[in-house]
Amino acid sequence: MIQNDEFEQKLIEYFQKDQEIPEKIKEGIRNINLTKTKRNKPKVNLKRIIAAIVSILTMSTGIVFAKDISKFTQKLFFDSKQGVETATENGYIYTEEEENNQEKETKIIESENTNTRISRMIMDDYTLDIEMMIKIEDSIDLTGVEHIDFPDMIITDDMNNILYCVNNEKIKSFCDENGLPNDYESIKEFYINTSSNVFMKNVSEKFATIECNLTASGNKFPISKTIYIQLNTIEIEKDTQKYVIEGDWNIKFTIPEEFVDRKTAIYRVTNCNNEYVEINSIYAEVYETGMRFDMSMYWGDYVEWSKKADEIRKQNVLASQLINFEKSYVENENGEKFYSSKSSYAGNGLTTDGKLRMWNTFDLTKYNMTDKLKVVLITIDNEQIIIELER
Repeated sequence: MIQNDEFEQKLIEYFQKDQEIPEKIKEGIRNINLTKTKRNKPKVNLKRIIAAIVSILTMSTGIVFAKDISKFTQKLFFDSKQGVETATENGYIYTEEEENNQEKETKIIESENTNTRISRMIMDDYTLDIEMMIKIEDSIDLTGVEHIDFPDMIITDDMNNILYCVNNEKIKSFCDENGLPNDYESIKEFYINTSSNVFMKNVSEKFATIECNLTASGNKFPISKTIYIQLNTIEIEKDTQKYVIEGDWNIKFTIPEEFVDRKTAIYRVTNCNNEYVEINSIYAEVYETGMRFDMSMYWGDYVEWSKKADEIRKQNVLASQLINFEKSYVENENGEKFYSSKSSYAGNGLTTDGKLRMWNTFDLTKYNMTDKLKVVLITIDNEQIIIELER
């Protein structure tokens, strides 16, 4: 099995050397539902996701740049986000020890000789990270397991919002059981568009820690007071063997008060050094584990910049971004700089009329924000777009 860093390097080398992606590959990629793909297990879809993102560079409808292949791959292999770490260091986290001290209801659910429990979690407007401990069926040895998946998992709350689910049958069943309309337009009202990463760590023969990282991609997570996790299938892949454990796991979890009482800080623009930036398009919001930043601007002639980016990509894929996410940062009044987070909410796209829209997540949080902030975006020409903000 190819290792992560080896695979990443091969991808980069390929796109550096090849002037054009083979048409056969592009045709197969054009129909990929990228939003849905990111939710699926990364072992299966990683190559398709990265190939799709880079291939879009050559499509005629517009140019879309991922943060870069390296950063995107790291995200899919689940490096922790600095903003989440900052929130954790400031006590914004639930741990199993708190549960035991407060003598709340148990989270251990046994089914078919496999049981799970929630050991840690964080929730804010855009982040829901859940850590679960799992003890596995006696007949299965977790040593050397490559992947674990919960294909029919559904996470809901006390207001019947669906916080996460990629199984259409499960969504329909939930709607029917709760007397909710199940047509597409109605479901959008209570379904949170969420991207997910699920991975394992601290694996032993019978025990493993499962990290489930959810990011609200469009609308925010609601102010939930209770969440419910329900699943009937656990899939485990090891070597050439795939195990499917079927049961009925139901977890009810009371959200800690500090997560319910959360508030965000909205910033407004006070100055910008680039006349082509659309000031009214800028949205800057700081929350417990990060900062979201959206912006639109006129960039220039589509054909010219498409050609320039393509030429640079032949030599260096990572340098072909119109906005360099690796180098861009937000700075607080204390002179501290916070760079792009390893979040799925990041990217920029150039349309055929020359308009650039970019969106990003920075590692600045409510714990290190100040009244004034400065966003510094580094362009493909190594120039700075400086946007000053104030709350």
